[in-house]
Amino acid sequence: MKRGPKGATYTVPLEVSWCSDTPSKRFRQFAFEYLRLKDGRPLELRDWQVELVASVWDSTPRPRLAGWAMARGNAKSTLAAAMAVYTLMTGGNEVSVDVVAVDERQAQIVGGIAARFIQRHPELSERVQVYRDRLVYPATQSELTCLPGTAAALEGRNPDLCICDEGGRILPEVYEVCALAGGKKPESLVLLIGTPGPRPDNVLARFRDHALAHPEDTSQVYREFSAAGFEHHPTDCSHCWELSNPALDTFLYRDALAALQPPKMTESHFRRTRLVQWVQDNDDPFVTPDVWDPLESTQSIPDGTAVVIALDGSHSRDCTALLVGTVSPKPHFSTLKVWANPGDDNWRVNVLEVEDEVRRACRRWNVREVVADPFRWARTLQVLASEGITVIEFPHSPSRLTRATTELHTAITNSGLTHSGDSTLRAHLLACAVIEHDGGLRLGKVSRSRHAPKIDLAAALVMAYSRSSWLSSRKPQRRRVIGI
Repeated sequence: MKRGPKGATYTVPLEVSWCSDTPSKRFRQFAFEYLRLKDGRPLELRDWQVELVASVWDSTPRPRLAGWAMARGNAKSTLAAAMAVYTLMTGGNEVSVDVVAVDERQAQIVGGIAARFIQRHPELSERVQVYRDRLVYPATQSELTCLPGTAAALEGRNPDLCICDEGGRILPEVYEVCALAGGKKPESLVLLIGTPGPRPDNVLARFRDHALAHPEDTSQVYREFSAAGFEHHPTDCSHCWELSNPALDTFLYRDALAALQPPKMTESHFRRTRLVQWVQDNDDPFVTPDVWDPLESTQSIPDGTAVVIALDGSHSRDCTALLVGTVSPKPHFSTLKVWANPGDDNWRVNVLEVEDEVRRACRRWNVREVVADPFRWARTLQVLASEGITVIEFPHSPSRLTRATTELHTAITNSGLTHSGDSTLRAHLLACAVIEHDGGLRLGKVSRSRHAPKIDLAAALVMAYSRSSWLSSRKPQRRRVIGI
C-alpha cells in the first residue's frame, strides 16, 4: 500500500435492499453479497455463526457487553471483522468502530481482514479509504480504527462497536476503559473474543464467571464452544474436539488438531486454545500426567478394610475434601467426597454434612485414623473424637509438610501407591505447583488468585499417605504370655 493521501472515493453511501427483518439475517445477507474470501467466493456464514451474532444483535433489550470464547481456527477474527465492516457500511452517519488487542499489531489482524474485505469488492473499495491502521468511509464520515491495548490510547473514545481481541490476555484496565466508553450511544456494543488465558484471573474468565453466576443480567451475553467439564478426557478425544470446534470438518481439519497433540505442545496450552478448557499453565508441576495416570488401578476398597480418612477443610468459601486410603505397604487412594463452591459468594460448606460423611465411612470401613489440620476445624475433630473415632491432628507446619510432601512425591515417582482414577483427584494433583523448601518439597497453587485451580484433594493426599504409610510400617504388638 503506497503512503500518503488515498485517491478520491465514490461519495454516495452504499444502498442495500434488505430481504430480512432481523439484524442477524441482514448481516448474513450483507456478508454473502459484499464480503469475499481470498479465493473470490462469498462469505457464506454458517448457522452457528449467525446464532452467535443473533445472541447479540437480535436480543431485546440489546446487550451492551458480549463475550465469545472460541477455539483457535474457528474464524472468530473473520467473523468479528465481518461485523466491523457491516457496522461501518450500514450503521448510519458518523459510525465509529474500534478494534483493540494487546498491541496494535495484534489489533491489525482483525483490522487487516476487514481491509481485505473492502478491497475485494468494487462497491466497497470505491467508497472506503484504506490506511495502515484505519478504514475511512467519507460518505457517512464513519471510521474503523485499530488501537493498541493501552488505557491511555483508549481514553475519550466513543465507538458504536468495540471489538476486544484476545480477551484471555488483554489487560483488565484496557477492557474497563472500553466498557466505560461504550455507554455514550443509544446502541453500542463491546465484543470480547478470545480463548482462555494462561492465568486464571483474566478478563474473559471474569466475564464468563459473571455470566454463569448471573444469568438474569440482560446487559451482557456470553457464548462459548467448549469442552469444559471434560478435562479428564484425553486431548485426542473426538467428543471434545466436536464440542469446542464448530468449524470442524468444514474449514477446520481433524489432521491439524491431531498434528498438534502433546508433547508437541504442552497439554494445558492445547486444552485452552483448542478445547476451550479453563486450565492454567503450571511451570513447576508437582506431578505430571505421564507419571500420575499409570498409577490408576481398578481395585476397590472392600468394606471392613483398614483405612485412613484425610480431611482438608476450608474456612473461606473455598473447597473441602475427604480422601480415603488403605493402610498397606502400597496404599490405594480414592476420593470420598468434595464440597466445592458453585460460585456463590454466600456459600459455606455444611460442616454437619462433612461430619456425617466421616461417620458413614467409619461404619463402612475399619477407619484407623481421621487425620486433618485442626485450624478452623478443631470443633469437628473434638466431636468425632468424643464419639470414639481416632483423630490425628496434622498441623500444617513447614517442616512437617515438607517432609510429608517429599515422601509422597517419592512414592508417586517410584509407583509406591495406586489411585482410583478419579478426575477431581487428578485435576487437583496436576494443578499443584511445587515449592522447594528446606531441602524438600511443598505444594502450592499456580497463583494466589481465587480463580486458581483447587488443590484440596492433593493436600489431603499428603496427609493420608503420611499416616497410612506410617501405620502400615508398624509391627503388631506381641502379646506376652505369663505362666502361673
